[in-house]
Amino acid sequence: MRGPGLPSLDQLTVFLSVVETGSFAAAGRRLGRATSAISYTIANLELQLGVPLFDRDRTRKPPRRKRAPRFSRRPAPSESVSTIYAPRSKACSRGSKPRSLSSST
Repeated sequence: MRGPGLPSLDQLTVFLSVVETGSFAAAGRRLGRATSAISYTIANLELQLGVPLFDRDRTRKPPRRKRAPRFSRRPAPSESVSTIYAPRSKACSRGSKPRSLSSST
């Protein structure tokens, strides 16, 4: 019978995998588990042992990316919205009917 402070074989396996791979995500990939499951297992192990096993203040955070521009280009002061967004084809301009409807038979 196991006491409340003794780790399980699964917890030790997860802990060893995190130490060997260097991250919870890599340990999850190695063990075929989600990163959250690895984190949960380590958190429970830390509670059982009563000591923190990893320094969570030094986690690697992804670098912040610059925000992508909203539009591909800014209009010149002389351009109007209608010239920028003008239809490329004049096949059917505003007010005209499509060919199939223009001639009534």
